[in-house]
Amino acid sequence: MMFASFVLVTLASLTLARAVGNASSQEVQRPKGEEPIRLNASLVQVPAIVTDHSGKFVTDLSRGDFNLSEDGKRQEISIFAAVKQPFSAVLLLDTSNSAEDRLKVIQNAAVSFTRQLRPGDRVMVISFDNEVRQLTDFTDDRAELERAIQGTESGFGKLLYEAVARALESLKNVEGRRAVILFSDGVDMRSIEATAEGTTRLAEEIGAVIYVARFDTRWWMEAEARRQEIEHPKSKTPFEVDGRIPLPPDYGGPDPTPTGFPKPNAPRIEIGERPRPPVVYDPDRPGSRTQRMPDAEPADQITATLNKLYGEADSYLLTITVRTGGRVYLADSFDDTRAAFAAIADELRNQYLIGYYSTSNRSDGKYHKIKLELARKGLQVRARPGYRVTPEAPR
Repeated sequence: MMFASFVLVTLASLTLARAVGNASSQEVQRPKGEEPIRLNASLVQVPAIVTDHSGKFVTDLSRGDFNLSEDGKRQEISIFAAVKQPFSAVLLLDTSNSAEDRLKVIQNAAVSFTRQLRPGDRVMVISFDNEVRQLTDFTDDRAELERAIQGTESGFGKLLYEAVARALESLKNVEGRRAVILFSDGVDMRSIEATAEGTTRLAEEIGAVIYVARFDTRWWMEAEARRQEIEHPKSKTPFEVDGRIPLPPDYGGPDPTPTGFPKPNAPRIEIGERPRPPVVYDPDRPGSRTQRMPDAEPADQITATLNKLYGEADSYLLTITVRTGGRVYLADSFDDTRAAFAAIADELRNQYLIGYYSTSNRSDGKYHKIKLELARKGLQVRARPGYRVTPEAPR
């Protein structure tokens, strides 16, 4: 019932393998009552969010308000879907990080999201730990979604990359607005069939927006490792951590902090636009938040291991959201999580869907930069910065 060799062995397994997936779109499904948006291999989709200086959604724009270019070349907008239309989303739940009594918190947050659905919105539920489980097909049946979410169980291990790959593949042939909503800390344990690099490339190919509600487990990981260090000071084996890692106390979980180790207060990991120093505890401020600080002295084995593990998690979540035009929302408490899911649902309903047929060689396998600009001044637009197409195999 334990994660195998948590610290050093975990790091040894976090290597990048081959990229996964193929993103060429075929015949597609569509929600009932929605005007079909036909996709094919040469159409590039660019979901876009437009806000004013106060962050309020701007929903009255037309096709002529947007200018779009690819690799510096102007492109003609062929498809333009206004806002307030239905969406299809995969709700991807990390159930490896909670004891059974706290799994209920994850379930309640996910159910809260499904209750915000409007007519035409469809959701697929996938959970993951040491297995990836598709619990529903795309459906707008709230009762079915709630039963699937409430039926999730806590497991061991964490196949994050494999779960993201499964979610993206399920959206490949879906029409209209598409998104993955991931609830996780961003740490992967032992994925074999998918990698960070591979899922990022797959996301660039498929074009679905990825949102993350990110909760923090580092504070507990470090506390548990320090406790084992105190109890077994002469041990030469890697530290092990119970696979059912509890959520922070803000969710109602117990306080596992050993005596003499600063108790975190509302632990928070800020994810910025640029890499920052690793997350460490400030020993001179008991009860302080988890914060990013440069190392004043060489890190010990535990700190160095966690810096690498969570640095990779931060980098992955930031990369995969920025590359798809999504966002990372902090979920340090249940209220934060509900607010994050509400914000994601609201954004999806206020999203423009823009499509164009590229004039470049789309079979070259290269990354193509997209630039979307607005003719109207004083507004901000957020969209995927580019895309990639799997090169065609030689015949």
